[in-house]
Order: sequence, then structure tokens, then C-alpha cells
Amino acid sequence: MSEKFEDIVDNLRQPSVWIRVVFMLAFAVFLYLIIAPVILVLIIVQALFAVITGAENENLRFLGSALTVYVSQILEFVTYNSEIKPFPFSDFPRAGEQAEAQAPAQNDTVDREDEQLKAPPAPRKKAAKKTASKKTAKKTASK
Repeated sequence: MSEKFEDIVDNLRQPSVWIRVVFMLAFAVFLYLIIAPVILVLIIVQALFAVITGAENENLRFLGSALTVYVSQILEFVTYNSEIKPFPFSDFPRAGEQAEAQAPAQNDTVDREDEQLKAPPAPRKKAAKKTASKKTAKKTASK
């Protein structure tokens, strides 16, 4: 048990762990106090723009897309899914960066879905008729 205790003490003495925790707290507070209200204002302005003009604003749409990627980067860092610190410690994400990174995985899924769509459908109606005829046979047998 003393080895486990020593490991914990060693982890507590590492400055990199504490620096990471401080950054995580700072990004979490920034996300809650700054980014969330900005997104709320963006939603309201985009809705007003759509109601008044009848179409969405492309610039606000671009900003919303970039904020989506940025929030995703913050959440990945805060949840230990990434070691890369988000903006301002790295470049601010461009709209569409996340979509490009996920494109190969989505293409594989689309290919599998296309293959399933091309396959002939299984004869389910016949199976339903057989089940119905079995039920009918059981009912007539019990009468």
C-alpha cells in the first residue's frame, strides 16, 4: 500500500499536472462565462435576422460554425481527450475544420449505408404471413 501512496505523492508533486488543472479550470470558466453568452447572442441575432430578412446571415453562420469547433476543442482538452490547448494557445479554428477531420470516418459509414441500401431487402412480409398463419392455426386448434 505504501507504493500506491508514493505514486499519489509523486503525481501531486508534478507541476505539469497542476498546470493542466489550472488551464482546464480557466477554459471551463471561459466557456461558461464568455462563450455561452456569445452563443446565446448569436442565436438571437441569427433568429432575428432570419425573421426580418427571410434568410440566415452567412457571416453569423460562419461564426457559429467556428465557435462550434472551438467549443469542441475546449471540451476535448478539458476532458483529457486532447493534449492540445485551444485558442489562444493555438490557432483559432476555421469553420469546417472538424468536418474535415471527421470526413474519413463519416465516409466509411456512408459507404456501409450505401452497401446496405443496395442489398435486396429481406422478405419480411412472407415471414409476417407465416407468423399470422401460425397464430390462426393455433386459434383454430384451441377452438
